[in-house]
Amino acid sequence: MAELVLDTSVRGAGLVVLSDGGEVVGFRVVAGGAGSIHESLADLLKSAPARVSSVLVARGPGSYIGVRSGLAAGLGFAQGRGIRIHLVGSLRVVAETVDPVDARVLVLRSAGRGGILGQPFVPSGLGWAEDGPSQLLSGDQERSRSWLGASAIIDPDAVVPADAEPRRLRPVRGLEQALARLAVAAEGPGVPYDQVSADYAIRVGAER
Repeated sequence: MAELVLDTSVRGAGLVVLSDGGEVVGFRVVAGGAGSIHESLADLLKSAPARVSSVLVARGPGSYIGVRSGLAAGLGFAQGRGIRIHLVGSLRVVAETVDPVDARVLVLRSAGRGGILGQPFVPSGLGWAEDGPSQLLSGDQERSRSWLGASAIIDPDAVVPADAEPRRLRPVRGLEQALARLAVAAEGPGVPYDQVSADYAIRVGAER
């Protein structure tokens, strides 16, 4: 059985991945909008080694249009075939590019227009677990208090705030590999189709 994974939370750099047992079978970069997602998806499925048994979609935070388009494509695919759909936070995907260390880490990504998205994570089993909500800081705001105490930063976009001191961790795998690992780790019946929605519960400057 194969797994289909979509992460379109980063504008112009989305990914559609086909995995089998946690290994990447193939992937396509989604450079445009919803139409590009469907083209990439159709092209990728030509290489499917087996029937797709589940779908995993990044639910955000990220580009509003990108996340919504990815969710719509993933939901349509899952619903049309009657298979499970799982959701994962977009910053969790970034965290999985690095092997767990014995420390609390902070994952950062660019939100565009000078904004920074961030979320703390802690080691959990073979991967990472969220240690607080994702938040958005704009401009030159100081880090949220919930971000403090992290001993390392995972930051693929090089958007570390000026007041940040922790060391940066280097990725050991690409985002497509991280998505494949998360797809095989997704367990349970999945999310009911009518509850699939984007995660935009982010308050600017919350808990500073």
